[in-house]
Amino acid sequence: MSNRGESSFVKLPKFAAKQYDKMMQLEPMREQRVQIAEILILQINEGTLLDIGTGHGRLLIEINKLNPKIELYGLDISQKMIDLAKANLKNINANLQTGNITSTNYGNDYFDLVTCTGSFYLWDAPVEGLNEIHRILKTKKTAILFESHKEYNESNLKEQIKRNLAREGFINRKLVPRFLKKQLKMTYDIKELEEIINSSLFKNHYSIQKITLVNLPIWLKIEIKKE
Repeated sequence: MSNRGESSFVKLPKFAAKQYDKMMQLEPMREQRVQIAEILILQINEGTLLDIGTGHGRLLIEINKLNPKIELYGLDISQKMIDLAKANLKNINANLQTGNITSTNYGNDYFDLVTCTGSFYLWDAPVEGLNEIHRILKTKKTAILFESHKEYNESNLKEQIKRNLAREGFINRKLVPRFLKKQLKMTYDIKELEEIINSSLFKNHYSIQKITLVNLPIWLKIEIKKE
């Protein structure tokens, strides 16, 4: 098991969680969540949905706007983030828990859809995490991970980030690219992701597709299916 940064999120201070939540309210971030929510609701009309690494819980808000029939669950390793999510979702019925995806208290074959956005690269034990998803996911159902990757055009990325943040304040125009650069330095390439998935119970039952979110050419849509 490698140390990819989970411990820093477990110990995340309250002020840092609030600062992150504030940054995630920027218009490009909100639009990214809307785009992800639109993809997800094509996979589920009703039933149970788990968002791993739910953080501030704002993706669940967008999903609820599009389809309030879906039963929402959120899991995050940071108690401070879950506290924020509970405040953000105070008017929405959602089950929010602090915990690690490698070991949860959800029942076998419980969820109709499991998702995760931009945090898989931080999991210290990704194979164990995928195996737990396999346990809690219903048979014939799919988990969809939205994950960044390293195989992108750097000049294209820089130009699009500049466009996305053109209307934001000076501080955010500096901070957002810095956070993204740190993420992309740590993220996996496609071959590494395939090796991880094929070491799990989802072996040979996955697809990886390059996509753009808010026109950023760094994203993958990873579908893993429980057979």
